[in-house]
Amino acid sequence: MLEVTVTESSPASTLITVSGELAGHGAERLLSRLDRLLDNGHRYVVLDLSGVRFCDSSGVSALVRGHARASAAAGGLKVSAASDQVTRVLDLTGLARMLGLQSTVEA
Repeated sequence: MLEVTVTESSPASTLITVSGELAGHGAERLLSRLDRLLDNGHRYVVLDLSGVRFCDSSGVSALVRGHARASAAAGGLKVSAASDQVTRVLDLTGLARMLGLQSTVEA
């Protein structure tokens, strides 16, 4: 089960805390939440993935699709404070650089 919570929102950026497994239905849940935020004018989104204990290819796909959607809306998607497992996945796939992976949460 994946929990997605908007923990901070300002005109500059929106911070989303994600916890659980970023896989399957969880990945779709995250992408759906990102779509709603972008549709409502939130252009810059920061994901706190410190609580995500597992990420598979569907999770990676959701992050890539969310990044593309935010970029198309003249915004951006960044990842902060990823767990060790997620950091390894993002490093192996080359997404750490694309998503601006930082070790701490910075909205």
